[in-house]
Amino acid sequence: MSGPILGHLARRGVQAAQDHFKQASPAYVAKLQQDAALYEQQGPAGEINPMELLPIVITAIIALALIASIRYSVGEVMSSLAMIESPSSTAIIEPKASPYADDAPPAYADAEKESFIPSEAEPDVEVTVIAHKPITSKVVTTMGHLQRIGGFRARWRGLGLSILYHGLHGTISNLLAGFMGFGLGGRFISYVLVSLGLARIHMVWTHSMIAYPSAKPFWRRIVPRKQCKAILLPSLVFAVAQQATIGLPLMVAFAMGLPEIKREHVMATAQHENCGQMALLALRFFAVPATAIFVVLAVLLPASMTLTRIEAALLPEDEQTIVPFDKEAIVGELDLTVRGSSKALFVQAWRSIDRSARLRVVKMYVKMVLAQFTIVVIGLHLAMAEFYVIGGERLAVLIKSGAAQVKLMAIEVHQQAQADAMNN
Repeated sequence: MSGPILGHLARRGVQAAQDHFKQASPAYVAKLQQDAALYEQQGPAGEINPMELLPIVITAIIALALIASIRYSVGEVMSSLAMIESPSSTAIIEPKASPYADDAPPAYADAEKESFIPSEAEPDVEVTVIAHKPITSKVVTTMGHLQRIGGFRARWRGLGLSILYHGLHGTISNLLAGFMGFGLGGRFISYVLVSLGLARIHMVWTHSMIAYPSAKPFWRRIVPRKQCKAILLPSLVFAVAQQATIGLPLMVAFAMGLPEIKREHVMATAQHENCGQMALLALRFFAVPATAIFVVLAVLLPASMTLTRIEAALLPEDEQTIVPFDKEAIVGELDLTVRGSSKALFVQAWRSIDRSARLRVVKMYVKMVLAQFTIVVIGLHLAMAEFYVIGGERLAVLIKSGAAQVKLMAIEVHQQAQADAMNN
């Protein structure tokens, strides 16, 4: 769910950098030139051997690999299992114990025997129903369940199809957006169209995460086109929800006038200790993440769960999910070949999401973020320790000089582009 969000943030960052370079003053350029020459001015004593940076690079690679692994195993595989798992129970049938099994019957038992015998024979067994705790209620139990089924690598099941799907989606959507124009409308339409076109591959990816291992190659696991009409509507809703997660907070930001707020205005308000103005600014800034959280919980999460449940309901008959899944609760008596059944299936799957299932998925995502944050904190502390051992002052000069050189190159490229545009 985070792919389009990260892509949009990257584009916004590039646009912000270009706007910043447009306003580069001569004094700012002179300061960058001075910073760019700092490393060379140190002489041989300040030079850094590239091999000295190897521990920091290795630490960064390991941290990024762990973050990506947690993102996929918890955020994709385990969350998909949590989305489809249904409550399960076990019925234990035992012989019904006699009330006089251990003690002798009282003396009046024979005299009043007929009055205690009901008109119909009582059942001679007792049925005890035990409700099981969901497997996906904890990350540890889900991980153990995956490992028992597919071994250590089961936590990354379906990774190849994930790479294929996201690679195709990113490439085709960018090409289509470039053809249609790079406006927000072009990106929105291209993203939705590509999501619908790749819906069958997305369903195979979901099946590879939630079903028992299969010896079939992925192209043989693709559900026939005639049986895939039911996933078009949930795929459309999910794609629109993903774009709404980005678009609605941006619309709120522009409606609140946040892009026009300058840093100097915020600093001046804080210095004058204008509590009312500061509270109003805080509310305006808080409105953006609040809108994003609301859209994620109220729209994106149910849309994702609905799509996953419908994809699980379309799992071939010769395959089975690795967690309890009540297909009848979603499909029921619907005939998917009848026109209009796709809409009814979508509504039925959306309504089948109960509070416990939604809460279980939210907890899964929260645990994923906490685990990733822990890895980031540990990695930063290790990198800082290595930074200090290698020589913090020399590395600081190198980073400052390199950043200044990159900014100078960006300014030169922008000025050259402006000159070419004027000449043409």
